[in-house]
Amino acid sequence: MKNSKKTIPLLCLFGLLLNIPSIHSQSIKETEIFNWFDKNTGIESLDIKNGPAHLNFDQTIDNKHRYYGTDEFRKGSVNYNDQNYFDVSLKYDIYNDELVLRPYDQQNTTKINLIKANIPNFKIGDESFVKLTGLSNSLFKGGYYNEILIKNNQALYIKYYKEKKKNIKAELDVIDYKPRYEFVLWKDNKFNIINEKKKL
Repeated sequence: MKNSKKTIPLLCLFGLLLNIPSIHSQSIKETEIFNWFDKNTGIESLDIKNGPAHLNFDQTIDNKHRYYGTDEFRKGSVNYNDQNYFDVSLKYDIYNDELVLRPYDQQNTTKINLIKANIPNFKIGDESFVKLTGLSNSLFKGGYYNEILIKNNQALYIKYYKEKKKNIKAELDVIDYKPRYEFVLWKDNKFNIINEKKKL
């Protein structure tokens, strides 16, 4: 009887240890299943390909651009219309606060501005962006913020945006984009704009 009492907790512990890899691989398997479904369904029938064409005719100074990080598409994921899409080609236009999708391969130049109302969050590379909807103060820029979790019930949100300035250079109208930032701290169940280090 004593041995059976010791055996039950050991079997439970052993079973739990066996399930740890499956818990980790569950999200990987889920991603693979979604990608397989999306590939076999075809992009034409997926909800994510809806939106206006993304056009950019900017002539800029020193290869400056309107996008977050780089003007190249990168792999990311997006929650669009309550559906998750993984391994999609995205870039974030921080001048217009638009998420841009390249729905086809690199040879096709089609680019789509995804409909903002359908996107609560997205990820480009390892960086997560969320649409902050609880900002009531008119001092906040609003839109998508890079989310950095600090600790329990605290997060730092960074709004990346650019200002456009026209510059006449060699008798051409060229554009110079200047990066700007807004820092918002979620603390004590409210959003606070951070202007100074002492507010952290």
